[in-house]
Amino acid sequence: MALTLDIKLAGESGIKLFHDIRASPVNSDIAVIVISAVADEARGSLNGSAVGIVDWLEKPVDSKRLHAALAKILAGRTEQRPKILHVEDDEGVLAVMSEGLGSGVSITSAKTLKDAREAIAQHGFDLVILDIALPDGSGLDLLADLPLETGVIVFSAAELDQKLGDRVQAIMTKTRASEIDVAKLVRSMLVSSRTLPVAHAKE
Repeated sequence: MALTLDIKLAGESGIKLFHDIRASPVNSDIAVIVISAVADEARGSLNGSAVGIVDWLEKPVDSKRLHAALAKILAGRTEQRPKILHVEDDEGVLAVMSEGLGSGVSITSAKTLKDAREAIAQHGFDLVILDIALPDGSGLDLLADLPLETGVIVFSAAELDQKLGDRVQAIMTKTRASEIDVAKLVRSMLVSSRTLPVAHAKE
């Protein structure tokens, strides 16, 4: 989410509004673009409090600078998307899971143990969705390759005895749970970084 803010608001100081936004737990990290006839003056007033202000634009607005500021915000949000490795050899399951998770996460798919190990060696993942029965072995063999901080959800047709210790956060069986159920669990485990429409506060 991002906010464009005019410093000269009717009945209220834009600087006070900025401080109120920063004090809110919900909006403390929101990106702000200041658009005002007194942008330079406001920059001095805020001093070191201007954390999270992407740019200061004087009116009339330079459209190229505004587009550049928005692009910077969008690029930052993309980089912050949680990274998920989905280890699964069924194309249908991969497609439905990707649809269920949506654009708020970055998904890498691996259909074999070999592909999964290569992905793990090259990238860091926040969470792994793991099938057990793979063409070249058991998905459980990947657990030793994953950093301890990486979350793991087992989603497989195989019945497991639930004795995988702390290394696996959840075990879901394909005969009892759907891809959408898994996607809901994933979203509850991750902090999503979706890019939302820009809100605009002005006179």
